Amino acid sequence: MKPDFRRLVALETLLVGLVIAGCKHEPAPPTESDAAGVWRSMERSVHNRLPMELISLSKTNGQMQEAKGVTVYTFYCTATERHLSPVNTHPVGWIETYQGNYPFQWTEKGWLGPDGQVYPEH
Repeated sequence: MKPDFRRLVALETLLVGLVIAGCKHEPAPPTESDAAGVWRSMERSVHNRLPMELISLSKTNGQMQEAKGVTVYTFYCTATERHLSPVNTHPVGWIETYQGNYPFQWTEKGWLGPDGQVYPEH
């Protein structure tokens, strides 16, 4: 009778594992690399912007939530940029640091950034 009990326990363990594997998982948040990709993509696509170089981008906070059945993540960051042309009274090479955020939306292929690009989960 013991072999049947062991099979039953093994089957139950397998079923529990399948149920857990089939459940919706909470995705890992977007990374600093993803946010830097958004910055670069948006910098290229914005018309009438003066050319800039991203020196650094670091995450300062983040918030994941669900809105109307969609998982969204707000990536808060500090970015430092170097201006590659003069800006008003500022010379070429002027460095600016600011705080901002990027809203990402979870899709089946990864995080959809505000630039319209999908950044796969890492």
